[in-house]
Amino acid sequence: MKPASSADSRRLQRWVTGAGVLLIVLMVGADSYEAWTDYGTAIARSEDTQLALVRATAEQTARMVQELDVVLADQAMHWGMADGSPAAHEAARERMAADVTRFPFVHSMEIFDREGHVAASTAPGLDSDVDYRQRPFFVTIEHAAPGALYIGKPTGHDYRTFAIGRAIRDRNGDFAGIVLARIAFEYLTGFYSTISVFGDSSIRLVRDDGVVLARYPMHATPGTGDDISGALIAGMQAPEVVRRDARSSPNPQLRVLRRVQAYPLVVELAQPMSSVLSAWKEDQISSYARTLTLAGLAGVLLVVLRRVLRRRDRLEEERRRLEQGLRDSQKAEAVGFLAASMAHDFNNVLSAIVGYAEVARTQVGDDVRVTAAIDGLLSASERARLLVRRVLTFDPHRRVVRNALAIEPIVSEALALLRPGLPSSITVRPPAPGTTGMINGDATEVHQVVMNLCTNAVRAMRGGGQLEVLVEAVRVDAPRQLTLGTIQPGRWLRLSVIDTGTGLAPDQLQSIFSPFYTSRAAGEGSGIGLTVVSTIVTNMNGAIEVASRPGEGTRMSVYWPLIEPQPTDPATYAAPQAGGEGQAILIVDDEPELVRLAEEIVASLGYEAIGFSDATAAIESFRRAPARFDAVLTDERMPVLQGTTLAGMIHDLRADIPILLVTGHRERQTDARALRAGVVEILDKPLRAGDLREALGRAFATVGQASA
Repeated sequence: MKPASSADSRRLQRWVTGAGVLLIVLMVGADSYEAWTDYGTAIARSEDTQLALVRATAEQTARMVQELDVVLADQAMHWGMADGSPAAHEAARERMAADVTRFPFVHSMEIFDREGHVAASTAPGLDSDVDYRQRPFFVTIEHAAPGALYIGKPTGHDYRTFAIGRAIRDRNGDFAGIVLARIAFEYLTGFYSTISVFGDSSIRLVRDDGVVLARYPMHATPGTGDDISGALIAGMQAPEVVRRDARSSPNPQLRVLRRVQAYPLVVELAQPMSSVLSAWKEDQISSYARTLTLAGLAGVLLVVLRRVLRRRDRLEEERRRLEQGLRDSQKAEAVGFLAASMAHDFNNVLSAIVGYAEVARTQVGDDVRVTAAIDGLLSASERARLLVRRVLTFDPHRRVVRNALAIEPIVSEALALLRPGLPSSITVRPPAPGTTGMINGDATEVHQVVMNLCTNAVRAMRGGGQLEVLVEAVRVDAPRQLTLGTIQPGRWLRLSVIDTGTGLAPDQLQSIFSPFYTSRAAGEGSGIGLTVVSTIVTNMNGAIEVASRPGEGTRMSVYWPLIEPQPTDPATYAAPQAGGEGQAILIVDDEPELVRLAEEIVASLGYEAIGFSDATAAIESFRRAPARFDAVLTDERMPVLQGTTLAGMIHDLRADIPILLVTGHRERQTDARALRAGVVEILDKPLRAGDLREALGRAFATVGQASA
């Protein structure tokens, strides 16, 4: 189950992420809503402005047409009452000229008689003999209802005009001709240009049938009805209409149409939607830029917060891992301290057992049964000594002397010890005979690795199976990260122990080497075997690879660097003496029993033994007669003075005397202290007679070479 802090952190990350995303969505949503409302406001404001303009234009147009209509009605009345004489014609022309002068928007005026000839005109160049009776405007006005006002289509090329006319009736009410006023398109265009407050807007004066009479700007031909149809105008139910073109139109516009009161005319004001929304677009661009900037900053902040939270989680996980490592280290340190204490005390007991057994072995003579019993005792003592060394594996301060060795004989020895205790349901496949190479190691440690791996494999095959051990040399071409440790390119020796047992789950692979981890049931052991293996392999600069699946067995492969064995120079060491020649050996140990035993062993080797169980008494005796002693044999761990401290004090009194140090727990610091104190050799407990004979022989041989 994950720690509560991890779950809280994940919830916090989800909360931060949700809050950040919600904040971004709210900012974008608020800005979008504001943009939508501003969009409607911009269009409504433009509609209001255009309505005001088109109303003013329509009113002005109505006044213009109304004033002109009054003039036309007056001209028609005077001509209908005239007698048709030349004087009447001239009088009509003069009145029309005066009216044209009063109305700047009127280009010219004409009067046509009932036969369709020009009777009077303010426009020069009109032919009075031309018959206009078949012209559309003449026919339309002649047959129009009494009092109807005629509004014609634009005409002309260089100078465009459109006509407004009325029928002339005589005293009897019969048709007597028509009177026309031609409105100047240029004047209306100039007038509309003063009204158009938008640079790209357009104003048009349109008949009910959709014919354009005048427009500003003059970018299209009048009278084409290109943008407004008569049906649209005819369908106007209200005096004014506001229409927006569809967005899919090539050039959508906002159009406002207003009828000219009392006349069949419509004023249209149109503005492109792009112009209507230009200011809105500029505001929205800046608004969106601000919103996107804020959203981007919020996103960056969200990412940073998530990274900070993930980093905090990693740091928290690392802290927990380090705390667990510290606890494991403290456990291992405690076990190491316990192992060192046990080794010291047990080795003292074991030293007495081994020593007295060896003494007894030399005194029994030819009694075969007693000799066999003593040999069995010594064999058991040797296994006990190896057991102590196995316990000392947990001491991180121990000193191990490693040499070049081949592991095949060690594997064979371990399997030979393992086979008798295996059930018949388990078969063993040993490695192929031969030597694959040398590694730098300690035989006892390698033996422990093999035994622990094989024992662990056997325990995994409760229902039987096959145990296979392989030893092979391999070459690694690239760095590889294994289950425990990393191997670099080079030549490696690989020891593989393969079983067909229950296998391991993936989540167990990283835990099997942890101290005190075990998958065994209660009462089946502590499960520290793989911890011993990992400690030894790591200290030997090796690595371990574990391949396993539940129900498919396990393969554990140990990698050790292959080395080239260095030849030993026989001349390096002096040949040890076979025995002593009565030299006096000062023996110091805080255990009186071990002092007596050492005295017997030393005496049996041909030396004179002088023993002390008190280091202070020993140094006082040496101070009184330094020349009396030829060598010193001292224990390291003593309550008053350590052996290395005693050695230093003795060398201060006499520098040339050889000193041998005996210890049941050899640490790296022990070697360093011994070197500084001038100790010539360190012997491990339990002390055996053969080892002591050879060590004393080397010590005296070295002294003899130095004196020579």
